Formats: sequence, structure tokens, C-alpha cells
Amino acid sequence: MKQTAIGSAILLAMFGILLLFPLTAGFLGSGVHTIDVGANTTNPWFLKNEKAKVVLVYFGYVGCTSVCIPALNELAPLYRAMRRETSDVSFYFVNLNPTQDPSWAEPFARSFHPEFHGIYADHLQVTRLEKEFNLAVTADEEMSHSSNLYMMVRSGSGYELKRIYTTHPYPASAVLADLKRFAL
Repeated sequence: MKQTAIGSAILLAMFGILLLFPLTAGFLGSGVHTIDVGANTTNPWFLKNEKAKVVLVYFGYVGCTSVCIPALNELAPLYRAMRRETSDVSFYFVNLNPTQDPSWAEPFARSFHPEFHGIYADHLQVTRLEKEFNLAVTADEEMSHSSNLYMMVRSGSGYELKRIYTTHPYPASAVLADLKRFAL
């Protein structure tokens, strides 16, 4: 009984910190909004035929009302602003729930912006993405995941992960500055 209470208290404290972290970003400075990844070349299968210089990738699942829908609603106007700067940018929503119908990802993504690409990932692909992008995904009763936005830049025949935007609202000015830096 005592161990259960202690475990519950720890879990509750961790959950509270997780909820408060995005709210503290403005107080802690601009470094909290982005992670500069450095040289990390990756070639996810879904970018095999992509030609854009800059690609934004968001990992979630179709129908996620608590994280994905608010984030994608926030990303649509940011993407429009990016497209005004350059046409050399693409956006991919990658569905991390392999139990869902593969045909759902594309219309879900396009419901937020007609140029968004929706990608279905099977079990093996999800496992590979979790390792390649260090994704935090749990598949309990309701799937849980982060709401990070990944900026990848063409490097030779593949893409290099350059930035991870970690807090909400996404730092639009930083994303646009990075776009100008990497694409123009």
C-alpha cells in the first residue's frame, strides 16, 4: 500500500512537470524552444522521392484530439507563411499508430492544409522511427506521444535533421529564420 502511494505520487509529480514545462518556456529563454541537432543524416523511407530543400515532419496519429489536432491547426498558418518565403519546403504528418487503416493518414493531414502529406507507418517502420528520431511513444489504452516538430534539410541524396522545435506555441519567428537560413 505504501509503495503504491509513493509510486502514484511520483507519477503525479512527473505528469505535473510535463504539463507545466511548455508554459515555462517563455520564462527560460529561446533555447528551450529548439534543439540544434547538428550533423544527423537520415533517410526515412517516406522522403525517398522528396525534392524540397527543407522538410518539416510531425509524428502523431490520426484522430489524436489532445495533441495532434491542436498542433496541426497551429502548424497550418506557419506552413502558409513558410510557403510565402519559398516553395522549397514540404510538410509530412507521420501516423505512428500501425493499428489504424493506412488510408486515413493522407486525408487527415490534408484536412489541415491541402499540401500536407500523410504517411502511414507499419509496426516495423514505427520501431525504426522511434530509434532514428528518439521518439517518446507509448501505446497504452490511448497512445501518448510528444508534439515536437522536426526540420530536416536536404544534404546530398538524403536529409539532415537540423532542428527540433519542442514547445508550444511553436516559435514561428525561429522556424521562419531557420527556413531562411537553410533554404534560401
